[in-house]
Amino acid sequence: MEFWGDAARWNPEIAGIDETHRAWQDEFDRLGLPLVAHARDVANPHRSATVANGDRTADLLLGMRGRSFYLVLRRQQNTSLQGFAPSLTAAAHAAQLWLSGARPGEVAAEWPFLGSVALAEARERGDQRKAKWLWMYENHCADLIAVRLSSFVSLAFHEPPVRVLWPQTSHFVLHLSATPGWPGTGDTPVIDPVGETGRYLVRTHTGEVHPDVDAARVLRLVLAALPA
Repeated sequence: MEFWGDAARWNPEIAGIDETHRAWQDEFDRLGLPLVAHARDVANPHRSATVANGDRTADLLLGMRGRSFYLVLRRQQNTSLQGFAPSLTAAAHAAQLWLSGARPGEVAAEWPFLGSVALAEARERGDQRKAKWLWMYENHCADLIAVRLSSFVSLAFHEPPVRVLWPQTSHFVLHLSATPGWPGTGDTPVIDPVGETGRYLVRTHTGEVHPDVDAARVLRLVLAALPA
């Protein structure tokens, strides 16, 4: 119970309650929301909770460091929205809106901590390419891979010839492909961020290696590799 004690210290809403689903249920009851929370992991109920309606679910995970409530909204097991709720109350209201049948864009418009409306709508359409670019560019969940790629992505996002490529990440390395699926076409530079420095190691498809370049140079190398 040592972990839970630390979590309670960061999250006063659940202090004195040793299971996340009980804390969320108390919040639903307090707000008059007709939802029933359950333990997401019965073997370890302290950190996560879930609530469902038909093929829609809302999962709440308690952050291990700092004060955070990570909310994931799914439909048929596919993630539609996710983000760090500013409070247990916000997580409860967002879950209620989602489970009542609202579309992803409507939920995102009401609760921006779940990402942009554009990202929600791209996921709903199944536009994985656009969704991945938006996920990296907005980075509302502070994804570590997106953090390391941020200086390049912030430039590439505004270049239509680059945005039509499929971004694929593996072990912090970014591959850009003209087609979906791994390993891709392999005809554009492979971009390897050097920590969070804003510098990159770039390998071109012709075998050239550029060991220490900034984001602007990476973009030029990518554009130069594209068909005329």
